[in-house]
Amino acid sequence: MRVVVRTVSWVLVFVAAGAAVASWFTPKGDLDRIDATEIAIDALAAAGFEGTVDEPPERGVHRTAGGDPVDVWIVFVTVGDEAIETQVLASKGQLVYVDDRIGEDDTGRLLSDEGFTEIGAYRDTRLLDAWVVRNAAGTVAAVAIAVVGWVLARRSDPLWPAPLTEAPS
Repeated sequence: MRVVVRTVSWVLVFVAAGAAVASWFTPKGDLDRIDATEIAIDALAAAGFEGTVDEPPERGVHRTAGGDPVDVWIVFVTVGDEAIETQVLASKGQLVYVDDRIGEDDTGRLLSDEGFTEIGAYRDTRLLDAWVVRNAAGTVAAVAIAVVGWVLARRSDPLWPAPLTEAPS
């Protein structure tokens, strides 16, 4: 029975260590629609505007300057009497596009150059924070399991006998 306990204990040690390491290599998840809405509102607030979102955001695709497609949440924000379109990068929590054309024939602009700079500098870290907390908790749990497994393995019978150092008499 002790040999089984030792074998299982060593397996637990290696599985726990592997799980802890593997968790840090898993990608972060994407934002959900509620997070995307909050990020769009917060980014506009950083530029000095208060907005509301009346419709749920939609998933979409944005083309980067290099032509690469990236997944975004398209959020329509009402600022005053005007509706503007924002696109929030689903994987990072930052705005990648703002269509702030307002007025007759979309000839006016809501944001100044400074406002665009503020929005461009806005970063939300909730995805990164959640990923770090998840992985740190997983690592702590894995270390606790590994320590218990190591203690059990060290206190059970060895898996193979130690070699004899002298001939039996």
